[in-house]
Amino acid sequence: MEGGSPTQKAGVRERERDGVPWLEVAGDGWRVVFSTREGGVSTGHRASLNLGYSVGDDPEAVAENRRRFTRAVGVGGADLVVPGQVHGTHIAVVGPDERGRGASDRGTVIHDTDALMTDQPGVPLVVTFADCVPVLVVGRHHRRRTRIALVHAGWRGMLAGIVHKAALMVSAHEAAETAAREGDLVAAVIGPSIGPCCFTVDRGVGEKFAHTFPGTYAPAHGGGEDRRGRPTPSGRVDLWLAAERQLTAAGLEPSHIVNLRLCTSCDPRFYSHRRDEGLTGRQAAIAWIEGERAREGRTRG
Repeated sequence: MEGGSPTQKAGVRERERDGVPWLEVAGDGWRVVFSTREGGVSTGHRASLNLGYSVGDDPEAVAENRRRFTRAVGVGGADLVVPGQVHGTHIAVVGPDERGRGASDRGTVIHDTDALMTDQPGVPLVVTFADCVPVLVVGRHHRRRTRIALVHAGWRGMLAGIVHKAALMVSAHEAAETAAREGDLVAAVIGPSIGPCCFTVDRGVGEKFAHTFPGTYAPAHGGGEDRRGRPTPSGRVDLWLAAERQLTAAGLEPSHIVNLRLCTSCDPRFYSHRRDEGLTGRQAAIAWIEGERAREGRTRG
């Protein structure tokens, strides 16, 4: 696969099963996988492994793509927990009772939510993306109990601090944002997403990033408006660095952050909303805490 050297250096495994490739990062008792656009049955501009129901694809094709991907990576497709993403900052705490929410349709997703958190083994968390930044945050608590949060961060959610909020919740007592910290952040993974090479913004957005996360905005000469009065790009924003800043501000050691540094706009293996002008599919990130169900699923796969 292209881009092998950077991911190998980051400790990322490039895997494939039954014609379905994916990227994987695993730690002590946890795992996260990222799909590409390859190995599915969707056609046209959604070809081929579109995993999102929200882009007008044939629902039967999406269902088959999800079946193929979950079988390949070794999780139960019927167990997926999927949020209805809105570029906000709401984080839902989920467990076994939420298994299957959004797994097979849009109607049962956990609505108005951009991150999921659990401390229960075998509850696979999902976010979908096509340039937005998927981030996994991992914490370890007393009795070595693991807690994870999987975040979908577009530029609005990133500016609003969703990654920092998720990190604080992962390390807080009983997932309460304001409670005393009782655990340690042990790892984070920043998945494929639009990189600073390609994420151009207008000056207003860029200056907001510069104020909130100094060093993440590189202004360019020019800017202004086009003939229709629309702002033209005046610089580039580094969403990866903004995520890293939020993670370290929450207490995570920089050396414990795995940043894949794979740009979805540059790399043809991925869907990109910007590159494809909105006519595209969705990748998925799936993360889970290892347990009996996860081990059994990988054996079947």
